[in-house]
Amino acid sequence: MKDYQLLDPKRHSQIRVQNQGKLLELDRGLLAPAFIAEFRSLACEYPIVLVKDTETGQFLCAVLLGLSTHHLSCFDEDGEWRDAYLPWSLKRQPFLIANRADENGDLVPMLSIDAGHPMVGEDSGDHVFESDGTLTSMAEAKLTALRSINDSASRTAQFVERLIELELLTGLKVQGQTDSGNEIVVDDIYGIDEEALGLLSDSILVELHRTRYLEPIYLMVASLGRVSGFMRQINQQQTASS
Repeated sequence: MKDYQLLDPKRHSQIRVQNQGKLLELDRGLLAPAFIAEFRSLACEYPIVLVKDTETGQFLCAVLLGLSTHHLSCFDEDGEWRDAYLPWSLKRQPFLIANRADENGDLVPMLSIDAGHPMVGEDSGDHVFESDGTLTSMAEAKLTALRSINDSASRTAQFVERLIELELLTGLKVQGQTDSGNEIVVDDIYGIDEEALGLLSDSILVELHRTRYLEPIYLMVASLGRVSGFMRQINQQQTASS
C-alpha cells in the first residue's frame, strides 16, 4: 500500500532503501513509463511503445520490459536486475516529487518517499540520510532520476501530441509461440505507423528534424527489433530449465 511522506531528516533518519533486484516494484507490470530524453539509452534494451491511460485516455510513452510477467528480460533467473540501463521511472523508486504550497501559496517541489514500498524499511539497505542530515549518494542518485523526469515530462507530452496530430500512431500486437509451444500475446500497445511516416511531406519532416522529434521517432521504430531478442531469451530460459 502506497504511503507517500515528505522526506524529513529527523523523521526518516533511520529509514533504509534496499537496492533494486527482486523488490523492484513495476508500476505497470510489463511496462514502465519512458521519457524522450532517455530514448537513446532505452532503445538499446527495450521496445519503446505508447499506451493509453485507462482513466484519462491519454497516450503515454513506455518501454516493454518483456513479453510475459514470468519472463521479464530485465531480470535474471534469480530475479536480479541485469540490464545495463535502468529507466528513470524505475530508478527513482520509491521516491516521488510532491508539490507543497509555501507561505505565498506557490507550489514548491518536495522530495517524498513511499514508506509502504517493499524496498523501504529500517533493517537492511542504504540509509536515505547521512548522520548530518544530508542525502546519501543513493538518495542523490534517485533525486537525479526524478529531476530528469521532471525536466523531460513536458517535452515528452508535446512529442506524443505531435504524433497524434500527424496521425502517426498505430495499434501493435506482439504475437508468437515459444519453442515449447506456449502462446505469447502482448496487445493494447501502440507504435509508429511506418507507412504514414513514409507519406509525410518534406516540410513536415524538416519540422520534425528541427524540433528534434525525428530521431526519437526512428528510435521507437528501431527499438521494436528487441522483441525478437525477448523471444530468444524466453526460449533460452526454458531450455536451461528443462
